Amino acid sequence: MKKAIILVGVPGSGKSTYAKKLEYMHFSSDMIRLELFGTLRKHHSQKDDETVFNLLHDRVFSYDDSLIFDATNISRALRTSLYEKFKARGYTVEIHMVLEPLMFAKYQNEKRSFEKVVPFHIIEHMYKFMAPPRVGVDCDNYKIISQSTFLNSNTEYNDFINSALKDGIYETVRRYISAAYMPEFERLNENHETPYHLEDIDTHIDMCIKNSHDPVMHIVSALHDLGKSQAKYNGHYKGHETISSIYALRFFDEVKNKPKDIIPRDIIETVLQHMTAHHGISLSVIEKNKLEPHVVGYIEQFNEIDEVSRITNMPRNEKIHSNK
Repeated sequence: MKKAIILVGVPGSGKSTYAKKLEYMHFSSDMIRLELFGTLRKHHSQKDDETVFNLLHDRVFSYDDSLIFDATNISRALRTSLYEKFKARGYTVEIHMVLEPLMFAKYQNEKRSFEKVVPFHIIEHMYKFMAPPRVGVDCDNYKIISQSTFLNSNTEYNDFINSALKDGIYETVRRYISAAYMPEFERLNENHETPYHLEDIDTHIDMCIKNSHDPVMHIVSALHDLGKSQAKYNGHYKGHETISSIYALRFFDEVKNKPKDIIPRDIIETVLQHMTAHHGISLSVIEKNKLEPHVVGYIEQFNEIDEVSRITNMPRNEKIHSNK
């Protein structure tokens, strides 16, 4: 059967280098940008982007054999649209997540030839909003490609959880997260600096862990806000849930001896969607992401834990679910 490989990753992560190792026709948005504009250095207009991707889609969908679709592809909605188009043409669709720490991508990007260097603020923005794959929604299968590791070697699941329960998330991160990723957690013990959370970031995570009473909620609590350290900007944390979900993806790809009743797909999605429950998780979100009833239950259950695990001078959110 024909195979479409959708590459996902920020500029500088090594997607194009990886693509050269695969024996498929390679279609690249960057190559089209260079072909049309001669540079990747400047941020092109929306009209320019539309021109690039219209041409990319024309070339890809006029080809009728196995291929590589090489772009950043950080949006799950965009990947879902691609998935549906490929499936309608008889393809098996794999997502290959090319994941590296942000500073690694920055370093690799700066080593590129002048016209291929992407401004760092664009890479940083993409890093915040790169969503994890979900089988049946945007792919048939996925794999993680990386030169780095997220966890220190031979990290045991129970050791990680027991450490979080006993010593707190800050010490647990210092103990088990690899040196390559540690710069992204430098602000984990800083204050939230927002009226919604008067406590420190790690304190909130610890409060969630302590207010959890089953293994699923323990690991959701431990992972759900790890992205706040990287996303923090003047008291705002936009994108922290997507960063956290990518950390969760990497965690489950590497951790040893995960209990059988802990399903990575469910935990990753609960981490990704946990903010949607603050205003009531909509039917649109449920349908677009094909959330099973038990996953919706996890999201709602964690929302209750999240709400009581903070110090605030703002009114508590009482709304758990809506039928919008």
